[in-house]
Amino acid sequence: MLGEAISFVRRNLSFVCVVVAANCALVAFDDYSGGNKSNSAQFFVALSFGFFIQKAILNGDEKVSNLTDKRGFGGYIWKNLLIMLVVIGIGIGAPVAFGAASLSKNVFLLLCLAVIAIILPLLLALVGTWPIAGIAGSNSGLSAAFSRGKRGLAPTFLRLFAGLFLPFIGALILMTAATSMSYEADSIFSDGKLNLIALAILVICQWASIFGLCYVSIVLARKLLSSEAPRPPFGGRQGNAIAATSVSEIFE
Repeated sequence: MLGEAISFVRRNLSFVCVVVAANCALVAFDDYSGGNKSNSAQFFVALSFGFFIQKAILNGDEKVSNLTDKRGFGGYIWKNLLIMLVVIGIGIGAPVAFGAASLSKNVFLLLCLAVIAIILPLLLALVGTWPIAGIAGSNSGLSAAFSRGKRGLAPTFLRLFAGLFLPFIGALILMTAATSMSYEADSIFSDGKLNLIALAILVICQWASIFGLCYVSIVLARKLLSSEAPRPPFGGRQGNAIAATSVSEIFE
């Protein structure tokens, strides 16, 4: 699926560039205004990006087209919002329940982030096909998504974890390296002037993040398609071939 994500980005390069530019502009606006007013806008852009990618995959298209067709968009948004609220609730509630609130603020935040880093890909692996089903015109509910998610849970979790957090880890490493070389990598505007080093790092990090989101979207869309595909009789030659393919896909 990594190769498919690379191919998809190449075929939709202009669309991806627009999304990256939009996110960079939102981050730059926050940095210039000294606030975090665009967080919700960035989240909406990410959801919209994932929606159009998954719609293209489900329709069998190689390119994102017809951006005006938003069938299933409303349900896609609120279902993903609900999943995120559950993740945040568990990410904060679990450390509090185990008494981590008495720790220092930084340690508590790191613990919450660690829990979220596990819960988010796990929950998406289990029920991440629930919001996508509406794009395909299906009325299947949360229980059907959970049944789909239980199959191949481990490889799906690992793929989602890689797509969601490897770009984040890479961005931290890049910013740390820039800071160690005495570059101001955390502020795009320094003394009223544009910081080109910080801008370049921002663009690289946004590209990595968008590619990771593209990979995650493809993984979930393919999971829905494979679960909806008809299954041959158990024990037949076709069944054995499909099982072998599933095992090999884990190492893609």
